[in-house]
Amino acid sequence: MREPLLEADQERAAICSWQDHGDRKALELLLRSHARQAWSQAARFTDNPVHMEDLASEGFIGLMRAADNFDRAQEVRFSTYAGWWVMNGVSSALARTKTVIDVPSRTYLDAHLGKLDEDERQRVRMAVQGCIAIDYAPDEEDNPRGRDILISDDAGPEDIVTEDSRHRQISGLIGSALARMSKEESEVIRRRKLQPAPDSYEEIAFDLRVTPERLRQVEKRALMRLRRILIDCGFSRSVLA
Repeated sequence: MREPLLEADQERAAICSWQDHGDRKALELLLRSHARQAWSQAARFTDNPVHMEDLASEGFIGLMRAADNFDRAQEVRFSTYAGWWVMNGVSSALARTKTVIDVPSRTYLDAHLGKLDEDERQRVRMAVQGCIAIDYAPDEEDNPRGRDILISDDAGPEDIVTEDSRHRQISGLIGSALARMSKEESEVIRRRKLQPAPDSYEEIAFDLRVTPERLRQVEKRALMRLRRILIDCGFSRSVLA
């Protein structure tokens, strides 16, 4: 931070030496004279010494990228050009450094600057702190208790696996039951009861070459047989009622 700033001609000479000849001493001179930019940007977001060092390191990487990409044809000082690179490096590392759970850097910055609604800010705070108080009382009716924030209506991994296993088991039992029925019975069950949009009696009757009245009788008999077979397989009568 006590390194003197370079004059414009010294700055240009260092950039030329680095870009044209890969002179590491020129790059070091450039970085040392602009180190205050990296530290100043890091200090905007934290006063934790460990975090500040991590963020400043990302700022230094931004300075090096600025040195690589600086367009010498432009009449601009290096500090002005490097400002964006330093800010981008620090802000990209900010969420990664300070949060327990990964949060997009843009989201973290928006929360820090007050650009998110209260619910979103609360979620970001949970990610940063890694914990949430679950015993505080609500301030208002619209402000839920802490533990209520943790409740989700979405199915968890265990629920999804259980439901998938149950679905496969039921599908297998129904398939076995249909295999024990006649062709007409199994066809009418599949097309009337096991499709999102059931086919009409007329369509099925035409395909099976029977009358619609006959098909209704077949369906009634097939449903009774299916119910009996499933009960024998262990299905509850209340489920099949």
